Amino acid sequence: MTMPEDSVPRDTPPPPPKKSEPPPSLRKRLWALAHIPILLAGLALTVFGFVRFVDVFEEVRTYRTVPTCGTPAAKPDALCATRESGRVTKRWTEPDDGSTTYKLAIARETAPTDDYSVGEAFYDDVGPGTTVDLKVLRGEVIEVSYHGHRAKPLHMPWLKWIEFSALIGAGVALVLTAMYLDEADLMASMLLASGAAAAFATAIGSAILIPIQWPLVVTLVIGAVCWLLTAYVGHRTLEEF
Repeated sequence: MTMPEDSVPRDTPPPPPKKSEPPPSLRKRLWALAHIPILLAGLALTVFGFVRFVDVFEEVRTYRTVPTCGTPAAKPDALCATRESGRVTKRWTEPDDGSTTYKLAIARETAPTDDYSVGEAFYDDVGPGTTVDLKVLRGEVIEVSYHGHRAKPLHMPWLKWIEFSALIGAGVALVLTAMYLDEADLMASMLLASGAAAAFATAIGSAILIPIQWPLVVTLVIGAVCWLLTAYVGHRTLEEF
């Protein structure tokens, strides 16, 4: 008896062998490794920016605490401030968000007349022609005083302030670039915008933190946390695109 044709076992050809994927090309390997130097460059710029931030912080502290030359607090061959006399040439007030700013124009012995903000009691006790004492460091007035009243103008090295803000902003931009190097749909302008936003936030935050002069460790911790938050916000923003 013959078996039906469809019941005769047939030889099934074996499946074709799986082709192994070719190893990635040298170009692809180098592209994959490109994230690392970009990330390291971003972190290096950020660290250098924070180093410059510390330099500005210490400079502002020095201008606030430097002793007067010829006093017991002034050590030999150490930095000290000199004394000058100044003469009030004008006084006026300016409204400032619901409060009042009190201003004095003071003529110096060795430099042109300049304007200084003082307290209300200081303002009330002087007038045009009043002689006041000036504490001067490197040609800059760092304190105005008169009969117990004291006013300390803000010293801020603005060029250095712009420098470290730009460095930290560039660091954020490079870190985000390393994270999104494979995302072709993310334009360079978006990464640059993230860096610019980080630089702007750094400039505003440091303009608040540096004059306050909290302990340096506290200030650095706050700055590091703000940097992480800025980088995270930039990351989340890029994730939306």
